[in-house]
Amino acid sequence: MNRSRNAHRARLFGGAALATVAVLSLVACGRSDQASGDGTQIRVWTFLSSEGTSPREVVLNELISEFEADNPGVDVVIEAQPFEELESKYMSASQRGQAPDVIWARDTFLYLLEDAGTLLDLDEHLSTEFTGEALPDMFEVFTEKAVFDGSRVALPIWPTPAQVLFYRQDVLEAAGYDTPPLRWDEFGTAMTQLSTGSQYGLGLPMNDTGVTPFLMLLNGFGDDVLDPTTGRFDLLGPESVMVAQTLRELATSGAIPSDVITSTGQDIQDQFATGRFSTAMAFGPRFSAYVESAAGFDPATLRVSAWPSFDSDAPSALLGPYWNVGVSADSDNPAEATAFVESLFTTEASLKWAQTAGQVPDRRSVLDDPFFSSEESGPITDFVEIIDSEGARVLPQEMEDVTRVANVLNVAVQRIVGTEDDINSILEDAKSELGW
Repeated sequence: MNRSRNAHRARLFGGAALATVAVLSLVACGRSDQASGDGTQIRVWTFLSSEGTSPREVVLNELISEFEADNPGVDVVIEAQPFEELESKYMSASQRGQAPDVIWARDTFLYLLEDAGTLLDLDEHLSTEFTGEALPDMFEVFTEKAVFDGSRVALPIWPTPAQVLFYRQDVLEAAGYDTPPLRWDEFGTAMTQLSTGSQYGLGLPMNDTGVTPFLMLLNGFGDDVLDPTTGRFDLLGPESVMVAQTLRELATSGAIPSDVITSTGQDIQDQFATGRFSTAMAFGPRFSAYVESAAGFDPATLRVSAWPSFDSDAPSALLGPYWNVGVSADSDNPAEATAFVESLFTTEASLKWAQTAGQVPDRRSVLDDPFFSSEESGPITDFVEIIDSEGARVLPQEMEDVTRVANVLNVAVQRIVGTEDDINSILEDAKSELGW
């Protein structure tokens, strides 16, 4: 048994902790068939299933089995929820006194959950070993966003940039490019050049819930474009106009097809798999899914890039939304729940997330493992470079309803790409719809 897992067991069953283990009469789903009935159940809400076979589900269930083996009498019960409803359902359950012990939540919802008092202050429950060794070993750009007024309410998991560019190295090299250019004027030219026959240079999802290419491009102007508190920006300002003009030029030049205005992220993935696009806006954690679905090209040629910038050669990357794991403020078993959360972030767990699920490891020290010198790990090291780049940033901590903002912006993007409407009028309509 490794030292980290020994620490979890010692915390749960040493001294007074043993006396706190209580019998819970919870009706649960997922792993409920494994619940002993004589111990402690830790209910976990996540979008992953205990019966699923995706790489992340495989790893999570392995970690749960290890945790239960190391902590007899504690049963972890997965209650899978639709990912787009996790936070709202959790808020409602908290109000009814029925919240799970552990919750998966996107960073863009943390401030709402924290403001409602639904999340435990983890600093009061994390082990000394974890705060002394694990936290300093994690990516600070992610961990600090979960700290509100000095209280840490969650831990970021899988620190992979949310929306990045996936590209086919073979197609770009054939056109004379080692990687996608990192200035927008050069990038647009390259995407147009790569559009030949039935293949297009770039695929952008413009009909996805909560995700919009508008914000990805806007991030290319640097730190000052978004208000650091609210995340608002000047929709009629020069940066927004430049983003809109760039999107229209991508359409008029043939770099993107006209039908992308109805495409979701899954649509783009499916079309990329057939070879329709040489480059695509994609959800970083789905890299392994892109590899597995490749039908029209050699998946070994799939690579990852940051976004271009408008005023420099520095790569641009908007790191959110991304997933976090927290503990309910109303949990009857905060020590056990926190210990389980810690078990997801051991060095052994981080290596599993990387090797099996293709995720960036939560612990930086794991990057010294020989696995990360292999060709198989190439995309992960690309992700790490993006995270550490000067242009990488998270969305503001209290950005208001990012899902609604993205959806309104997508309507604007669809008009920019699919019509000849005046750009300023389109942006004015979006501003009015948002009430900014």
